[in-house]
Amino acid sequence: MSDRSTSQAFELQALLDAAVDAVIVISHVGIIQVFNHSATRLFGYSLDEVLGGNVKMLMTGRDHEEHDSYLARYLQTGVAHVIGTGRQVQARRKDGSLFPVFLSVGRIAGSDPPRFVGFIQDITQQQQALAAVQRESDRANQYLEAAQTMLVALDRAHRVTLINRKGCEILGCDERSLLGIDWFDVVVPSDQRAKAALEMYALAEREPHRPHHCEYAVRSADGKLRLIAWRCVAVQDETGSVTGILCSGDDVTGNRRAEQEATEARERMTHVARLATMGEMASGISHELNQPLTAIANYAQASVRLLALPNPDLNDVRGALEQIAGQALRAGEIIRRLRSLARKQATQREQADINDLIKELNSLARADARSSDVCIILNLAADLPCLSLDRVQIQQVLLNLLRNSIDALESTLPGHREVIISTGTTDAGAVFVEIADNGTGIAQEILPHLFTPFATNKSQGTGLGLAISRTIAEAHRGRLDYRANNPRGAVFVLTLPDERGPAG
Repeated sequence: MSDRSTSQAFELQALLDAAVDAVIVISHVGIIQVFNHSATRLFGYSLDEVLGGNVKMLMTGRDHEEHDSYLARYLQTGVAHVIGTGRQVQARRKDGSLFPVFLSVGRIAGSDPPRFVGFIQDITQQQQALAAVQRESDRANQYLEAAQTMLVALDRAHRVTLINRKGCEILGCDERSLLGIDWFDVVVPSDQRAKAALEMYALAEREPHRPHHCEYAVRSADGKLRLIAWRCVAVQDETGSVTGILCSGDDVTGNRRAEQEATEARERMTHVARLATMGEMASGISHELNQPLTAIANYAQASVRLLALPNPDLNDVRGALEQIAGQALRAGEIIRRLRSLARKQATQREQADINDLIKELNSLARADARSSDVCIILNLAADLPCLSLDRVQIQQVLLNLLRNSIDALESTLPGHREVIISTGTTDAGAVFVEIADNGTGIAQEILPHLFTPFATNKSQGTGLGLAISRTIAEAHRGRLDYRANNPRGAVFVLTLPDERGPAG
């Protein structure tokens, strides 16, 4: 061999040994002629163990059995089976272990008889990585399918790119019919479509880094509407551009219906309690109403007598008629206030002065108090802020507290029975109403359950008044508290927030 040939051989061997992939050269009958360093590391054979051996020793299964016939057929027909193509196969190491490789085989040009070179790349790590990705994907899909919330992914054009099984169940459709549809045009009711789309636009364009909460309905395949509480996040690419929106939704239709039913039940119970309280005051109210009616009758009889005179004094008649009109207005006002308290109506907030509510209530309660020989004293602070409240409900609370105080004074000596109603503001700016009496106070065994339904020390009481009153106070973001009066009696304090925020 010439020096040039020797040099070229060394260069070729150095090149083969530097290759990262295994390089194997075989003869036309499959005998291994070249086996580089990467091949020895990959397969675990030394050069002496493989050179001169059939390449089938590195193969498995069908490749091992039919490799020689592949070569023979190629040499006879020129039709390649594995030559000139790359493919994934299983290889066998010296220790018998199998591993995946990517094999590329080519014919060495100008060789006679033909020789073939194979490049072998170990793809174990790639397959492991792909398998890990697939496992994570499968696990993620399992989570999606197992989730009891509706999961929907939308692209920038609001087309559905993903929806889980729960979402399909709620909509009554299969996944294939939902993928690719315009979410807002197909699923969201027309009257809520613009609002829902605007909220999604705001999330994507203005606050992509913050989750967004909203509620809107979806229409299922049978035409029924389901109210969904959504939590949505923007999906961003590596540049920070929003590529879509991922939404999880909880079906709150049943919850909202239950809340509505609970509200209606609470309003019915509140109305019944109000009627019960007014029933307890019936005697005093009838007395209060009887006074203007009696006056009307007296002035009417006087008018008849005046008109029966030969020369009636019309000024006297006019005065009697004016008294009748005045007393009729007084009776009408009493009836109006009774109807206002008695009628069943939905909660309605309006701006009101708490002192005005107390004064209206006092005109109804004073007759009841008078029949029990109770003196009601008003100590109302001036210039209180207006409150946003339901007038009827707050008057119900005050009426209930006032009735309790009157009842508590039954054992107090006549002439010493007092209820003091005071108003003012707290340091936090809230408005308070105190109703204090000098009666027997609250029994110790009742105190821990004072505001619990059915807790009462009245023989004929339902035990619902204070519980309902506290519920009304809390619905107004306020409080209803109790403390003992000094030296005796009870004080109930209703605290309500002003227009600037909740009470402290």
